[in-house]
Amino acid sequence: MDTTESQASLVLYQRKKLSLCGIEDVISFDELSIYLITENGNLLIEGADLHITVLDVSSGNMTVEGMIRSIIYNDKEVKKKEGFFSRMMK
Repeated sequence: MDTTESQASLVLYQRKKLSLCGIEDVISFDELSIYLITENGNLLIEGADLHITVLDVSSGNMTVEGMIRSIIYNDKEVKKKEGFFSRMMK
């Protein structure tokens, strides 16, 4: 298996339980939304009565329970590589 391949995944069970892998950080959360950084980009989970029941950032695992209405990925910002002249001017 290629080690550069993303290990991020999510599994939704009847819109009431969401299991995630590949979590890097939790930006914000409340009962209506959870905003995360994952290996695949930023992720917004929206719903009602949302609760984080498992969170292990060191292993990248998370479980959310509640009524899940939407799951939206935002692409990660791609950092441009420094050019030759930018490195020389430092």
